[in-house]
Order: sequence, then structure tokens, then C-alpha cells
Amino acid sequence: MAQQPSQAGGFSRWLVRKLKMALAFLVVFVAGAVAMHLGMHAGDHAKMQALQAQVRDQQASLAQAQAAQAAAQSAADVQAGTQRALQDKVAQLQQQLGQVRDQLAFYEQLIPPGPAGAVAVRAFDVQPEGDFLHYRVLLSRNAAAGAQPFKGRMRFVALGTSQGKAVKIQLSPPQTPEADQTQAAAGAADPLALVFDQFQRSTGVLQLAPGLQVQSVRLEILEGDTVRATQDAALNRAASPAQEPHHDSH
Repeated sequence: MAQQPSQAGGFSRWLVRKLKMALAFLVVFVAGAVAMHLGMHAGDHAKMQALQAQVRDQQASLAQAQAAQAAAQSAADVQAGTQRALQDKVAQLQQQLGQVRDQLAFYEQLIPPGPAGAVAVRAFDVQPEGDFLHYRVLLSRNAAAGAQPFKGRMRFVALGTSQGKAVKIQLSPPQTPEADQTQAAAGAADPLALVFDQFQRSTGVLQLAPGLQVQSVRLEILEGDTVRATQDAALNRAASPAQEPHHDSH
């Protein structure tokens, strides 16, 4: 009877060893299965990583291509806008050129026949403005293409009365003594000087002497000391018909 406990304790130890052996076998089996599984799928994992790297590279290339396309489209839009602006400018210049040609054709009809270089007064008008006279002049010249420009000067002579006497007084643009000194020091151009090829428009103001009652004003076109053309204009009336131009006998 005393041996039963010893047999029970031996059985327990045997059972524990068996359980330990079974547990160790199970651990080895699971570890082997895991290793086998990882070994079987290691190639797929590497391939997946490679594919992911390719996807990232293709996405970067696509982004670069899209950016390049956007830049090219923007440049094309700018180029198209610039081209449209140039086309509009060319059309505008062509229209202006047509208008200038029409004006030139009109004025060419006004050029009187005569010797080459002949100068004529096409229009001359004066209007009183207080102590001043405002004048407008249109000149033409019968000049061949490539001819030297006409260089001369306008001279205005007032015909009227002063203190009950008939007078003839040369008129000049208004200038103060300070302006005279400034223009003399700066070498200012003569406001009555003329330099033109075929047509010349001039407007300006003339100073009236105190007490002068002007009846008309004579315009003289000078080349040097030679009078090339003249025309009279009465105040408050339309300009009189052009007088026959004076021509140099040489």
C-alpha cells in the first residue's frame, strides 16, 4: 500500500515529459511551417517591392510630362496672343496707311502746275483774339521726289491804321524780354521758320501793337530775301484768293 504514491508521482513526471516533448515538437513544426511559408513568398514580396518602385518612377515621369505639357500650352497661348496682337497692329497700320495715301492723293491734286520747286499758299486765315491775332496757314510745293526740302520763313505784315494814319507794320509772335534772353541763350528755333517737302501746315499767334487797327494781314513766304509767294487775309472774313506767287528769276 505504501508504493501507490510513488507510482502516482512517477506517472505524473512521465506525463509532464511527454507533454514537454509534444510541445517542443509543436514549436519546431510551427517554426518550420513559418519558415517554409516565408521562403515560398519571399520572391513575391521582392517582386511586389520592385513593382511599387516602378509605379513610383512612372508617377514621377507622368508628373514631369504633365508639367512640361502645361508649360508648352501656356507658351502656345502666349504665342497665339502675341500673334493676334501683331495681326491687329498690322491691320491698324494698313488702315492708317490707306488713309494717308488718300490724303496724299487729295493734296497732290492741289499742287498747282508750275516750275519745279514753286511754293504756293493754299489757305491763309487770321482771327483776332484780344491783343493778338491767331493765324492758320497751309502751304504746298511742286517738288519732285527726292528733291531737297524748301527752307524759308513766313513774314506777316499788317495793313491798317494807327492814330488816324494808314500804316504797314510787320507782326511777330509774342515774346517777353525774359523769353527773348532765354531763347537767345538756348539758340531756340525761329517759330516762323519753314522746312518742308510738299506740304506745310502752320498755326500760331501774332502780337498786335497798341492802338493798331488791323484791316488785313499779308503773308509772305521768303526764301532768303526773296519772296516766293504772298496772300492777303482780311480780319473776320475768309481769306482772299491767292495772289500769283512771286518766283525767283534765276
